[in-house]
Amino acid sequence: MSLRCITTADGADLATLYFASYPAGIGAADLGDAISEIDMTFAGDFGELRLDASQIAFVSDHPVGAILVTTASIWDADLPGPFVIDLFVDPGFRGRGFGRALLTTAIGACRRRSDRTISLRVGEGTSAAANALYTRLGFSPTL
Repeated sequence: MSLRCITTADGADLATLYFASYPAGIGAADLGDAISEIDMTFAGDFGELRLDASQIAFVSDHPVGAILVTTASIWDADLPGPFVIDLFVDPGFRGRGFGRALLTTAIGACRRRSDRTISLRVGEGTSAAANALYTRLGFSPTL
């Protein structure tokens, strides 16, 4: 496994991976929608993208997962610090530590910039494994 910061050149890979990673009705409706959402992410429509904390994971040059982090949540003004807008792993590569590696790398990048917290949202598309990972890494619900 290798990880690196995302770039705009990763747009097509990120969109394909994003579309493949979510069940029908949760993520993008189709690949075109996924491409549009990734383009909007790079354009800042979901907040200013933290390129240092946003990562893409590879196995033998094949993208298998990604995390997208913004400077703050545009949906929840009360959430502190940088915000994970998306963390997704190809279903065929789940359970191998990619999600953990992506999230811990993003946390490390935020710490290096003296961010004291990092926030994320869970919802309908959040798997039990992802919720367990967040708990293990110290994330806690905000009431």
